[in-house]
Amino acid sequence: METRRVVITGMGVVAPNGIGIENFWDSLVNGRSGIRRITRFDPSSYSSQIAGEVQDFDPTNYMEPKTAKRLSRFAQFALAAARMAVGDSDIILDQEDPYNVGVFVGTAIGGLDIFETQHSIFMEKGVKRINPFSMVSCSTHSASAVIACELSLRGINTTISSGCNTGLDTVYSAFNSIRVGDADIIVVSAGEAPLTPLIHGIFCATGYISRRNGEPQKALRPYDSDADGIVLGEGGACVIIEELNHAIKRNAKIYAEIISYSALNEAFDLLEVDNNEETMALNLRRLLEKGRIDTAEIDYISAHGNGIVSYDIIETNAIKRVFGNLAYNIPVTSIKPVTSHSISATGIWQIITSLLAMKTSTIPPTINILNPNPKCDLNYLPNGFLRKEVRTAIINTHGFGGRLTAIALKKF
Repeated sequence: METRRVVITGMGVVAPNGIGIENFWDSLVNGRSGIRRITRFDPSSYSSQIAGEVQDFDPTNYMEPKTAKRLSRFAQFALAAARMAVGDSDIILDQEDPYNVGVFVGTAIGGLDIFETQHSIFMEKGVKRINPFSMVSCSTHSASAVIACELSLRGINTTISSGCNTGLDTVYSAFNSIRVGDADIIVVSAGEAPLTPLIHGIFCATGYISRRNGEPQKALRPYDSDADGIVLGEGGACVIIEELNHAIKRNAKIYAEIISYSALNEAFDLLEVDNNEETMALNLRRLLEKGRIDTAEIDYISAHGNGIVSYDIIETNAIKRVFGNLAYNIPVTSIKPVTSHSISATGIWQIITSLLAMKTSTIPPTINILNPNPKCDLNYLPNGFLRKEVRTAIINTHGFGGRLTAIALKKF
């Protein structure tokens, strides 16, 4: 049986640095950060008072007010991004077999904002005042369910949750489903809304969150000697993935082909990183081997680059171990200083960044490298964007618990 090839034919984004592909890309290329002081609640008592909040998001632009009222914010983001991506793909869903169009959604936090609100109501007013619809709204699968309902898609439907790797893992799971014939098209979306008093406080308690409250837009500093952690964010992202022949038959614009995927686990600690880069290096080697990709073919690496010093050093060392002297010639950039870190959505933001780099022959910079860490010495493009043809790109993620995920894309 011939292996079915899988391509990306649409994308949509809701991010702190811009809603819609054009706004998102313009801010990335020009290095305009979407990180600001938190406004969704009073952060004055928190160690970190900054985050990536989505600005000017009106869910009723993408769904009926009744639907928006019932949904958690993460599901609103995922649905909005899905509608954008379907529009970008030019798919006429009414002309597709609904049983051959699936929905995969990734989220790490899910609807905990609803849970937090309803818990307060329960404590203050009692059990009879709990909103009966909150049972569905709290569920991590609510986003995949509402996307299917809103778009009348009856194909395979699932939800993935694997921390910082969620976005890439969701894309890979959908990729595999198309390869084995479960669907011809899958809407792959992600949504995250962790900016609530409790959830943000939990992240602050880890000590991994930046405390540079006086300079929000300069706070997240991967590969910098003064880096002091991640900046949490919210948002959504979606890509449409499709079986190649199906895309060709409908004359779709094809951004890129998914040519390889690899995932491993360091199995070291729930929070701390394994200071030996061997496992990440092995994961990248497997990615290249499975895709039959030569190291010299890689034009761009969209790195995890989260601003936690130990994570940034390990990623740098792993890239050098795999690519040798070639590593210094490959642009390696992190989008997080601009987008913030929105956990599940970030991986798909990285995929979209790579697709746009291919489309425009432009690689966005890594901003905020003001005092370079001597242990991080690759070409991070600290001084601005680079004009360069990108034919093959790697997207790399590294999550708490030691999760490692990488995907390779090739321009079609």
